[in-house]
Amino acid sequence: MNILFKMADAARVMIRSGRGPGAFLQGGASIASTQLVHNCSHYIRSLHTILDVGANKGQFALAVAHRYPQARIYSFEPVPETFSQLQQHTKKLPTIRTFNFALGSIDGALEFYSNAYSHASSALQVSDQQIQLQPQTAHTHRIVVPVKQLDQLPDLPLRSPTLLKLDVQGFEQEVLRGATATLRQIDYLLFETSFIPMYNGEPLFDEMHHFVKSLGFDFIAPVGFLQSDNLQILQMDLLYQRQNDR
Repeated sequence: MNILFKMADAARVMIRSGRGPGAFLQGGASIASTQLVHNCSHYIRSLHTILDVGANKGQFALAVAHRYPQARIYSFEPVPETFSQLQQHTKKLPTIRTFNFALGSIDGALEFYSNAYSHASSALQVSDQQIQLQPQTAHTHRIVVPVKQLDQLPDLPLRSPTLLKLDVQGFEQEVLRGATATLRQIDYLLFETSFIPMYNGEPLFDEMHHFVKSLGFDFIAPVGFLQSDNLQILQMDLLYQRQNDR
């Protein structure tokens, strides 16, 4: 029965997004990212610039490029193997520009945990709780990747409205600390936060909410979530808007 519900949800996402089944058979396309972008579109009518931080294989970039075809998208993915897939999946879309480094609060090198389940790759180590809930995340190996501050990237023209999307598995605060000046040009902020420690040392929902509020953003709505098999909410995608834009 659970499979039938998932199939029904997938069909509903396809219809709402205006994308046929063929689009999801292509590399990089994702039902979850398409649903996330669809949910965000209820609150964001137009976007001219999108910073896709933690791009993985291009799932979000492809979905947001379909919904906002005039937007310029900058996608950041530090893991070399995953970055190669991101390039492959987005090469036919000239509005997407890709970068093979991490974003953080410093410029230099960053020890990084590349996960066999690429969605769980992070600068933070996977927690025992996540491994128990999602055994596919157990296998990691350490690599060193370049890291830069968003504020130190001079060749990214940000035309408003601009969305900063973060999917960096517990490293969101570090990215934001390296983007103090850039945040003045950000209209919308979308990030994933956890309710239990999915990564060692990650800030949880309450801390992230207050931190983002202190940066001048107001909460709009939850636009996605991850549940365990027993329906416990583990993570949630939250959408915020800069205060002076409301």
